This record gives sequence, structure tokens and C-alpha cells, in this order.
Amino acid sequence: MISWLQSLKSHKALMNYFNNTSWLFAEKVIRIITSLVIGIWVVRYLGPEQLGLLSYAQSFVGLFAAIASLGLDSIVVRELVKHESQRDVLLGTSFVLKLSGGFLMLVILGVVTAFSGNDSLTNILIFIVASGVIVQSFNVIDYYFQSKVMSKYVSYASTISL
Repeated sequence: MISWLQSLKSHKALMNYFNNTSWLFAEKVIRIITSLVIGIWVVRYLGPEQLGLLSYAQSFVGLFAAIASLGLDSIVVRELVKHESQRDVLLGTSFVLKLSGGFLMLVILGVVTAFSGNDSLTNILIFIVASGVIVQSFNVIDYYFQSKVMSKYVSYASTISL
């Protein structure tokens, strides 16, 4: 049994995947704990009425958030693994597509909120939450690190930004 574990440890690719998974796991644990603490603090601070308004805005934006991502996540990573030489083209194109999708989502939200009958505060809150989707277009940098199985750096950046 010990010799089997030592042979696994000497396998370079397996250790690379194990280290990658460990960094992703650690980052997720930190993110969950931090989100829990901040979530409890936000619930206590906002109170029932304002928390309901925030939840409504997040849910409303969530209905249209799929437009912004365009389902590019796994496709870009797969193509980066297959065609490493076209890295710049793939990352640049996916960035432009995700950014365009974010702005398209804002336009669609503008049309829908005009007919929704919400008050102006609710509409402003919806657009504030929706503006965060545009920033997610910078997540294409993560695709490169996923394709290279180098999530250590993404975990560092995510933890610091959190």
C-alpha cells in the first residue's frame, strides 16, 4: 500500500492535478466561509424590506445573466487545450463576446424594466447589480489558467479580491 502511494506521488501529472485541485478547493472553502459571514452581516444590516428588494434585484438580473456568459466557459477552455497556438485569438474573442453579451443584457434589462412597473429605486438597484456582470468578462483570463492546469494563481487572485 505504501509503495503504491509512493508511486502515485512520483507521478508528475497526477501531482500537478492534485495540487491544482487543492488550490481550487482551498479557495472555495475560503469563499464559502467569507460569503457566510458577509451574508449574515448584510441580512442584519439591511433588514427584511431592503433585503427583499436586494434579493428581487439579484433574481431579476439572474434571469438575464445567461445572455452575458453565452455559454463560453467550457468551450473556450476546451479550445485552448486543443489549439494552444491560438491562445490570443481565443481569449480576445471570448472577452469581446462576453463584454458584448454584458452590454446586450443591459439593453434587454432596460427594455424589460421599462415595462415591469417597478419604482425607480428598484430599477436603479437592478442596474447596479447588472453592472457586475460586465466585470465578469475579465474572467476569460481564468480560462487560460484552467487550460494549463495552473489554478494556483487564479486562487491567489480570487482570494485577494474576495
